[in-house]
Amino acid sequence: MAVYLCIDTPEAFVNPTLTPAGPETMDLWDDYMSFPELLVKVRRPRRCRLSYLDAAWRQRQVELEGDLSELLQHEYDHLEGILAGARAIDGGSYALRSQRGRS
Repeated sequence: MAVYLCIDTPEAFVNPTLTPAGPETMDLWDDYMSFPELLVKVRRPRRCRLSYLDAAWRQRQVELEGDLSELLQHEYDHLEGILAGARAIDGGSYALRSQRGRS
């Protein structure tokens, strides 16, 4: 398994493992590229620890927080076959992007 991201520089995360790095959580609206209008409210750990092999097969570990933590958790879910809908907080955690923010 591998995740490849290019944020500031390209980075490969080979055989990653992801663990929460604290008790704090954050609620946020997640989306699907295949359903661009659908948003799902999910709860994720605010901080996480990612252990992985880099492109040179060196063992690495990084602690992530906030937006980058959420992004890596989202991508890691894809590796595990999990879509955002499986992480919905409850039955009311779905919205259309065009209707978000309306009463």
